[in-house]
Amino acid sequence: MILDFSKVIKGLQNQADFELSLDLDKSFLESIECVNASAIHVLGTIKKMGKRYELTLSYSGDLVFECHRCLKDVNVNLHNTVERILVTPLETEEGEDWIQTEDGVLELMPVLEEDITLNLPLQILCNEDCAGLCPQCGKDLNKGMCACEETKIDPRLEALKNLFT
Repeated sequence: MILDFSKVIKGLQNQADFELSLDLDKSFLESIECVNASAIHVLGTIKKMGKRYELTLSYSGDLVFECHRCLKDVNVNLHNTVERILVTPLETEEGEDWIQTEDGVLELMPVLEEDITLNLPLQILCNEDCAGLCPQCGKDLNKGMCACEETKIDPRLEALKNLFT
C-alpha cells in the first residue's frame, strides 16, 4: 500500500490522516509461518515536524498460527502503535535510522510487516502447559498419555546395549 503525503510536504496540509484495511501478502505470511490472517485495520497520521515528518500508525487484526508443540491452531490478536520519522533523501545523514521517502510517497507494507515480525512471540503455544505430541507415536499428550515405552537410551550409548544381550 502506497501512502501519498505530498500535500504535507508542499505545505498544503499540516498533517495527513489515513484509515485502511489491508490484507497481508501471502509470502510474508509464509515467512512468519502464519496459517491464516484477517484483514489488518490501520489508522494513522503523518505530521510535519520541522524538516522531517512523523508517521504514527495503529494497527489491529488476527493471525492464526500452529502451536509449536501440538500443532493446534492458535489465534494471535495483533494490536500495536508504531512511530517512525520520515525524511527526504537530501536530509538523510549516514548512520541515522530514518525511513527515506521519495516525492512524498511512502510504502506502508514494509513498515507494518517489520513491526508485526518484531512483536510476535518467540514461541507460539496453545497454552503455557501444552504437553505437545509424543515423538514416537504422535499422540496429542494434552489428551492423555500414550502407550509408548518410556525407557530412553542415549543414542551415543545405543551400541553398548548389544554387549549385554
